[in-house]
Parts: sequence; structure tokens; C-alpha cells
Amino acid sequence: MYFCGKSDVGMRRQVNQDSVRAVSIWGGEAVLLIVCDGMGGHQAGEIASRTAVDVFCDKVAMSPCYEETPQKILDFIRYTLVCAASEANAAVYTLAGENAEFLGMGTTLVAVLVYKGYFYAINVGDSRFYIVTRYEARQVTRDHSFVQYLIDNGKLTPEEARSYPRKNVITRAIGVSEKLDVDFFSAPLEPWESGYLLLCSDGLSNYTDNKVLVDILYDAHTVDLLPENELMRKAEKLIAYANNKGGSDNVSAVLAKF
Repeated sequence: MYFCGKSDVGMRRQVNQDSVRAVSIWGGEAVLLIVCDGMGGHQAGEIASRTAVDVFCDKVAMSPCYEETPQKILDFIRYTLVCAASEANAAVYTLAGENAEFLGMGTTLVAVLVYKGYFYAINVGDSRFYIVTRYEARQVTRDHSFVQYLIDNGKLTPEEARSYPRKNVITRAIGVSEKLDVDFFSAPLEPWESGYLLLCSDGLSNYTDNKVLVDILYDAHTVDLLPENELMRKAEKLIAYANNKGGSDNVSAVLAKF
């Protein structure tokens, strides 16, 4: 599996508070992808997102799966990802409590582990995970946001939500409370046959829709003999699209081709 991660400060921000990582772990048997979108004044958001990525990835990388049956693998990986998110939460929460300048900082977190033909995903906040094929872009995760709450309760349509003034208000985050509630998702990749895993911050998702994601990732002009170059070019095109539309926030995209 080929993968890459790219992050950009955008057109209006001075500091990039997003952190991303895409790495091979467990002796090359698994791939771990993650995007964290930090929040907080000064450099606090940047520190929150970087801390969460470091702690989460270290925990997962140091916990290789030796289970053999599908159910035991699922249980083990769910436990590992939830524990890693909890450790990341504790680390950010502790930093915020020990340093007055970091008070109130936090970060979103969306991560995907690919192992033996399955994806295992976890998310907190409104950073997203999509599966994109030639025919569709499907959002796997569900935003933890005030806008999503209004949509779920029939008070806003998805179209109205795109321009809602409190669009950036999230209802869950890493590091803002001692307790953490996460969502977990898992499925085999085989039914999709081939495509892309896309993790992104809202600096990208706020400017794109499903059709745009398919069009950019399947643009014939990004075909390259070297798959890793092709993926990086696609990530750069996604970020350029958001920046050309306004780039009001940091923009991050992590891609893996399956």
C-alpha cells in the first residue's frame, strides 16, 4: 500500500495547527494514518495536535497484533486504538493543566489502521475519513460538531450547513476533558476493490463535496509511473483546491491507495 501525508498553513492563517502522519508499522504488516486539527491560542493548537499524533502513534506502533481470528483481531485493534486515543487525550489535558498559556487547548483526531485487508478507524471531532473510488466518495466517520447535531435533529439541511456561521464548533475533542468518547469503525476493503483512503481536516472538507473528491483523485493528469509521486501530487491538488476556494483554515490531507 502506498501512502503520503501533506499539510499546508492555508491562505489566511499564520500558524499551521494541523499535524499529520502516515507510516508503516508492525514490521510492515500494517499502515497507520492520522490527522489532528489543533485549537487554542498562540502555539497551543499546534502543540496539542503534535502531542496527540506523537502519543497516539507511539502507542499503536508499540502494540503489534498477534491475534489470528477476525473477531479477536477486531477486538484487539479496537482496544488498542481506544487506549491510544485515551493516552493522547491524557497527554494533551495534562499539558494544558500545567501551562497557563496552553489552557483550553485541544485537537481533533481521525486515524485509520489498515491491517490484513481491513480498515480500522477512530475519530474525535470533525476531521474526516473518506473512502473514494471511481464512482463515489463515502464519508465513513461522522462529525462531532454542532452543525451535525442540527442536521441530525432536522434543524438544518446538509446544504444549509455548509454556510452556517457556527460551522466550526465541535462537540468532542482530544485534551479538553479527562473523559473521552470516541467512535470506532471497521470494514473489509475488498468490496470496494480499489480506491483511496482520505483523511482530512475541515480546512479541506469545508471547501469540497463528494464529486470534487472523486474528480481530483481520478484526474488523469495526476497519473505517474511512481505511485508515491502520484499520491503526493493528488494530495497537493486537494490542498490547492481548498486554497483556491479561500483557504480560510489550515488544510491537511493524508492519502493511501488500496
